[in-house]
Amino acid sequence: MTDASSPILVYLGPTMPVADARAILPQATFLPPAAQSDILTAVDTRRPAAICIIDGVFTQDLSIWHKEILYALERGVAVYGASSMGALRVAETAAFGAVGIGEIYQAFASGELTADDEVAVMHATDDFGHRSLSDAMVNIRATLAAALAAGVIDQQQHDDLAATAKATFFPERSYARMLADARSAGMDPAALAALQEFIATSAVDRKRLDAIALLEHVRDQGITAPPDVEVTWSHPFRTQYERDRRVARNGTEVPRSDIASYAALHLPDFAQLSESALHAALVDVLGEVLHVEADEAAIAAELDRFRADRRLRTDEDLAAWQADNDLTDEEFADLLRRQAVRRKLRSWLISRKYLERTTAEVLAELRLRGKYPSTADAAAYQQQVLLAAHPDFEFTGDDTPLLDLVREQAQETHWRPTVALDQWAFESGFKDVSDVRYELVRSRLARRATAAALESLTGALFDEPGTGADADR
Repeated sequence: MTDASSPILVYLGPTMPVADARAILPQATFLPPAAQSDILTAVDTRRPAAICIIDGVFTQDLSIWHKEILYALERGVAVYGASSMGALRVAETAAFGAVGIGEIYQAFASGELTADDEVAVMHATDDFGHRSLSDAMVNIRATLAAALAAGVIDQQQHDDLAATAKATFFPERSYARMLADARSAGMDPAALAALQEFIATSAVDRKRLDAIALLEHVRDQGITAPPDVEVTWSHPFRTQYERDRRVARNGTEVPRSDIASYAALHLPDFAQLSESALHAALVDVLGEVLHVEADEAAIAAELDRFRADRRLRTDEDLAAWQADNDLTDEEFADLLRRQAVRRKLRSWLISRKYLERTTAEVLAELRLRGKYPSTADAAAYQQQVLLAAHPDFEFTGDDTPLLDLVREQAQETHWRPTVALDQWAFESGFKDVSDVRYELVRSRLARRATAAALESLTGALFDEPGTGADADR
């Protein structure tokens, strides 16, 4: 049996009223007929124990893909199907662990039935309870078979009536249309009258019967965990997963592609954001080409850095960040892995440029971001202050503890190293920690010299003769 916190989702539409289905499986959450990406979305946003597919859209929208079902199975979600779209898609995925229920499923699984239009119907919208506006071919077949067994029609009439119904486009298919077409074709009026009466009293609703069987199976047998499945991520499926899958935000499900489109039109720094994202993607490609991998230690270190950068001190903080950023556990693990590989590649590049280090790259980026002039001017000003205040400065003469220098720099500026200082030094283009210490001392001396100059200037202004309170007396 399933955990009470893990819902059972049932996609149901014209096959039977939700009220009737809920009477059989009251603990389930009932949703409209499944459309493309609904299963993908539900697996991540609702985290169900089981998904029961009865109805799905055909012409009103794009239909669910079989790989959506495989995705659910891969993540441990049991998938059941019957009656309509459920019978179709589960027949395609039963070999991977999806469970089909009912005679319609068996007919598709055995190859007796192959066409989608066997179960397709035209139906009303959700506002009108998805009421069927046509009759399903599988129901017509079941009713004709029952009429044949009851002696209402003979074998030839059975075959002709089935062919007549099958030849009708599914949105227009109905018992009434079949009987009318048979009359026009010259079929025995007495047999058709008897069949019409039989339909009125004894029509077989095979789709409803199979749906009931599915609901009763889940109710009575409980949920069985699916076998291990691994999805092959084709380009079309990757596209669907990354763009069409929806996330729940403030009570509304929004496709991921809509979020990216909104960012493109509304975020002032989108151009830089997009460029940075594509640069990261190119580094990922390089990592794949070079077969660069990150071990568990590197990924663990990346997690520590990630949490420190965002001040996610507890596991609850991290879980909240993941939820707020719509990341599954698998996606977050992949994010850390990719970050670790990128860092490994950057470290390789820095090592290759040991003497030159990252100076050229940093200055180029400052220019592209429009920050070079102000940064260069600030560095030049610091140099002027140091030359004026400490013309004979010798670094070796400063014995200030390194921790004090680090603490003061963090307090006085926006500098916030979140990794060990030697690691930060390497990644930031310094030769080693002693190189960082040298720059910290220079920064400290420049700040103090500037503060002293300001204090001296302020004192001179207030102490200047003729500027006091009694100047006019």
